[in-house]
Order: sequence, then structure tokens, then C-alpha cells
Amino acid sequence: MMPMKTVTGRDIAALLNPRLAVLVTCCDLENKPNILTVAWHTPLAHRPPLLGISIGHTRYSHALIKERGEFAVNIVGQSLLEAVKICGMYTGEIDDKLDITHLGIRQAAHIHPPVLEDAVGVLECQVVDQVEAGDHTFFVGQVLLAQAREDCFSNVWSDAAVLQCLQRDQYGTFLGINGNGRAPF
Repeated sequence: MMPMKTVTGRDIAALLNPRLAVLVTCCDLENKPNILTVAWHTPLAHRPPLLGISIGHTRYSHALIKERGEFAVNIVGQSLLEAVKICGMYTGEIDDKLDITHLGIRQAAHIHPPVLEDAVGVLECQVVDQVEAGDHTFFVGQVLLAQAREDCFSNVWSDAAVLQCLQRDQYGTFLGINGNGRAPF
């Protein structure tokens, strides 16, 4: 048996990574959009379809999601790596991340926050529960609409989808389901 070491503090979350880095879109009550990079997300239920995202209390997007009660999870590929980095480093309270990243948006079908034009998948969510979890809030969203690019998803991600992954401050990719995945972690 290989020796084990104790993992503590912030390193505990890293045990469950890498994870997909998604861009979550939200907006204020005047519909001004904001984007946040999120790696702490998970499916929760099939019926009704629920997913959860964990957002730190100090994040600007935390206040917007709490206020509006809606968000969209935008699944992105390697082509949006710079946007994923920028949206994780800047705050929408000071910076217009859409302006900085030049990301295109379109109106969502069921919620106020927009969705990203270049996303390979989109989940439009309405908040149905909030759980305070230490320095984060776990927002439970009911998925009102889930969409994926036809060339990238057919019950599993195809090799056409080069999904962006994150572990701490390191980024990598996951390529399809055929064993071609790679990540520098």
C-alpha cells in the first residue's frame, strides 16, 4: 500500500479537481450582465433537473444571483480560455467583463441573464434554494432549458468539444469521450 498524506485547508477542494471551468452569466435588476468563472458546480437531481453552483460571499456575482434568482451555466471550450481566465480574475463590480473579453451574448429563452453565443452548452437556471456553506452560498438552480451544440454533444461530449478544465490556477482541456482527454495537471 502506498503511503497517504493528510490534506488540509484549501487543498481539500483540489482533491476533487480538475473540473470543468464554466462561465456563469447573471445580471442585476436592470439586466446589466456579469460573467463569473466557476469550477465548483454539480448536477443534483434528474426530476426536476437541478444543479448547484457554489459562489463565495465576497464575489460580485453572488449578490447578483441572490438578488435576481437566476443564472446560466455556459459550458465553454478551449477557444474561450482567455475569457475563462479574465472572468475569474476581474470583478464585474469594477470591470465590464463583456467589454474586456469581447464575448458575444444572446437573450436566454427563460431567464433574464444572457447566454454566451460561443458556448458549446448552456443551462438556464432559476434559483430554487440557497444553502449557506461557510464562506460560500450553494445556489440550487432548477434547469429550465438545457442546450448543446449538435456537433459537440449526443448524450456524451464528442471529440468536437474541447472542454475547458480548471485545477486551482492551472487550465487544461478534456477532449471528448474516446479516451483522447488531456490535461496538464
